Amino acid sequence: MLKRIAAFLIMLMLLPLPALGAAPPTPRPIVPLTEDQIPQLPDGVRFYLVMCSDRNESSAKAPGNTDGIMLIGLDPKGNRIMLVSVVRDLLVMRPDGQPGRINGIARRFSLEDTMHIISTHFGIPIENYVLVNWKGVADIIDTLGGVELTLTNGEVIRLRDKLAYKNDWATPELDRGGTYRLRGYAAVTYMRIRSDVPVGGELYDYRRTTRARTVVASLFDSLRGISWQQALQLATHDIWESIAATDMTLADIMAAAGYAFTLRSAPIEQFRLPINGTGEELIYMNMSTQQIEYEPNRQALQEFIRDGYTIREEDDEGWD
Repeated sequence: MLKRIAAFLIMLMLLPLPALGAAPPTPRPIVPLTEDQIPQLPDGVRFYLVMCSDRNESSAKAPGNTDGIMLIGLDPKGNRIMLVSVVRDLLVMRPDGQPGRINGIARRFSLEDTMHIISTHFGIPIENYVLVNWKGVADIIDTLGGVELTLTNGEVIRLRDKLAYKNDWATPELDRGGTYRLRGYAAVTYMRIRSDVPVGGELYDYRRTTRARTVVASLFDSLRGISWQQALQLATHDIWESIAATDMTLADIMAAAGYAFTLRSAPIEQFRLPINGTGEELIYMNMSTQQIEYEPNRQALQEFIRDGYTIREEDDEGWD
């Protein structure tokens, strides 16, 4: 009897174990900087955070997801305008100590938390934040008379395939790849295209950030010949009325307009976070996210901000 029991137990041990469900992937540890670890910006440099809601109507209490995230850097001393995009599905450490996507922080917590997280994750002081929505962006573009963009054949096809497409979206009428002046709604639609085919080596949200920077850079270029009175009107009336939420006062807006006005002839430099080779896709909590190495991104951002500052530091009095 004992032999039979022993043989039965041995058989059970030899049977294959039932397959267990694979454990859900967990993100690598994310360690933001503390406030005193954030490097100071070079003298005179200011960065503003611009967030675009995924809604046509939004507010500080109901911002929606911030699917567009861009830092605008103004450097009057160095005569530079810097546009820095942040991908919307970036995995960050939320205020509650849990990982989450950056574009959901404002909706779950606050706009101030989004600004703080970008500051501490990438090591950059941010002056103020502004929230706009897609309708506000379209209105600003229409106020400026549209935006001139060079489109690929694929982008033209995507725009023409939209159900809301109208013949007056562009001048001349959209036909094939080329340079067009897009109205506000068409420019917003262009920014939101997600490419299935690589464009300039970029796919999906990476390419969306490039399109957003392209639109903003083109708008800056269209204002090269603006007068101070026109700039003041644009900042305190047209842009001010299109803002959904901000921690800036009207006086702050006027001050920022003054810095931007001094940079009418400045080159526009672009940058994207994360940089190539530092991120990978991760499905976390049933969401597609970008898990990145933060330290090399912080270093690359600092190098971008300080590009060309050796000349200034060696001959500060002669800087023109």
